[in-house]
Amino acid sequence: MKKNSRILSALLVCALLFPAFPLSARAAYPDRPVTIIVPFGPGGAVDIAARVLAEYFQTKHNIILNIVCKGGGAGAPAMLDVARAKPDGYTFGFPGIAPFSTVAHLKKTGYSLKDFRTVVQITNMWMSLAVNADSDIKDIRGLMEAAKANPGKVNYATHGAYSTQSLFMRRILKTFPGVDLPHITYASGQEVSTALLGRHVTSGFGVTTNQKPYVLSGDFRMIGVTSPQRLPEFPDVPTFAEQAGPEYVFGSPHGLLAPRRVPDERVEIMQNLVKEALADPGVKAKFAKAGLSTDYLSAAEFQKVVDKTWEFLGETIKEADVQ
Repeated sequence: MKKNSRILSALLVCALLFPAFPLSARAAYPDRPVTIIVPFGPGGAVDIAARVLAEYFQTKHNIILNIVCKGGGAGAPAMLDVARAKPDGYTFGFPGIAPFSTVAHLKKTGYSLKDFRTVVQITNMWMSLAVNADSDIKDIRGLMEAAKANPGKVNYATHGAYSTQSLFMRRILKTFPGVDLPHITYASGQEVSTALLGRHVTSGFGVTTNQKPYVLSGDFRMIGVTSPQRLPEFPDVPTFAEQAGPEYVFGSPHGLLAPRRVPDERVEIMQNLVKEALADPGVKAKFAKAGLSTDYLSAAEFQKVVDKTWEFLGETIKEADVQ
């Protein structure tokens, strides 16, 4: 009996001295670097947004975000990496939902919408079409007239063969029969802007974030934006809706997607960390300086946006007869 009492006493002492030992062995998530895969080349709007968040995470929470830019293949190879990643909350994709939805409708990618779960919406971008500031082209009709007068010599560039911008242009071209407007592809929006600046292409179709600095410097002239009304920062730029019809209104939501089986609690933690970052005045200021808006949506709200975009682009692809 005395021996048993001594053993029991020893166990009680251990419990008192080391009550948190089992918990300390389980470090809080995330306790190691988190990889964010950007399915575009470096230097573009998404890369900028990811790096602003990475700086905040490091400074405020000592959490490291490794930003990996993997352009090419219309973003499909990068998002396949996300779909196949270990579902432990340490790998996320940061795509534009429109191009992500477009490419999966058009070719075999190895993934579909059901292979991902939404985490958080971060920003919503408007698309814009620009030419060099000294170009004779003033609007979309002017671009089409120039292309018709110079077959094969007038072109437009986007960040991918299956980009949303190229899909929109295919639809617009249907209203301008006889126009030959070749499509030139690059790996990122920044590369599109660089090509236009170097006069390697006639026009560049990207997002306002990437084209804004060149407009402000006097190098580019925007000839169309996809917002429902003219943007306050570009009041003289006509919308696509004004020039081609009300159906040409479309934003480009961007946010984090995770492999389907990532645990709910880790999705919620990452969602809340991003929400906190997007509410920070410093982050807001850096986003604004880059021409980005902070458009937080929760995982559930973002899922509705993703589902709607997926359905809309599927219908648009059929209408545009994209092969």
